[in-house]
Amino acid sequence: DGKRCIHITFDGNDTPYFAFQKAYIRVADENRQMSKDELESFFIKKNAKKSMAFDTLPTKYKVTDLMFINFNAYFKRDKGLLLTETDYESFGLCDENGQLNNAGIMFSDQCPLLQSRIFCTRWDGLDKAGGLDDAADDAEYEEDLLTQLSNAHKFVMSNSKTRWKKMSDHRVNRPDYADRAVFEALCNALMHRDYRITGSEIHVDIFDDRLEIYSPGGMPDGSIIQERTIETVPSKRRNTIIAEIFHRLDYVERRGSGLKKIRDATAAIYGYTDDYAPSYRSEYDEFHVILRNMNYGRTIGEADITRNFTTSFTTNDTQSRIITLMAENPSITIASIAGKLDLTDRSIKSNIRMLKEAGIVERVGATKNGHWEVR
Repeated sequence: DGKRCIHITFDGNDTPYFAFQKAYIRVADENRQMSKDELESFFIKKNAKKSMAFDTLPTKYKVTDLMFINFNAYFKRDKGLLLTETDYESFGLCDENGQLNNAGIMFSDQCPLLQSRIFCTRWDGLDKAGGLDDAADDAEYEEDLLTQLSNAHKFVMSNSKTRWKKMSDHRVNRPDYADRAVFEALCNALMHRDYRITGSEIHVDIFDDRLEIYSPGGMPDGSIIQERTIETVPSKRRNTIIAEIFHRLDYVERRGSGLKKIRDATAAIYGYTDDYAPSYRSEYDEFHVILRNMNYGRTIGEADITRNFTTSFTTNDTQSRIITLMAENPSITIASIAGKLDLTDRSIKSNIRMLKEAGIVERVGATKNGHWEVR
């Protein structure tokens, strides 16, 4: 209407926002300039909140609003403890009135914090676009933190293998990745990620030659890990309550030795050289752990045997049905199996790959004219 207007576009959480050296606040349906006292009070509260660990901040939920079946089950299994609601307060998950903080809701079965997730992918090739398929296997985990940790660990194990070599009087194992190193790296990602960063989640990416774990948030002290010596990195926990729960379950130590433990566990694998040393990379808002596949690019000798990473393998319902179909018709195609089970080709390929790695089924002959053998 011929009037002068200013259109301000911004994206961020660094409030308040100023226009012409004045700050404004939204009251009901109008904008009002903030007074000096209001501004001072605002910054006091904001700085106090910023100085608090994210997992200690209170939420709208009470202990009675959510369920902790998995949380209790892990303490019963790993520590032999039967928890009561008073334990939640002593663990720091809620206050004396039962009001849960962020750590409390992240350990609940429902886990209503949307950014608390892990995305796992087994890529076909050396990068995210280098294979024949986009991905050989993938999964998304949104449960409580302990179940996320367990499922992500299982995903890596099911997508990894171990070679073993016969010696004169014994055999030595050479897994793709050290189990302890993988578990430690996942624990660190869950404990130290910056949950204030929304729209992002932990990513576990497995390639042919490496495993990469990305977590939102850089070093808690703002430093760059590439410029640090692992032995001198102090124990500074971004999420103190989460770290304490992991310590109570004996998953981690309090001494800031996680990165060193990842390196030492990897170095203990038979055939280790410095070429396979773990590496770490960080920026101000992200952290990466890279583990090298100890078996990638190595020739298998006559005495070397490849088997599934786990010591035992239990088929799921889909895999059992695939085995039955292959036994009944060794020439059956993946497309035909997918049609009979009402699943995607990708899902069938993923399950068949696990069965092949476990030594349960084998493809004999060419892709078109070959057949399946159930062992």
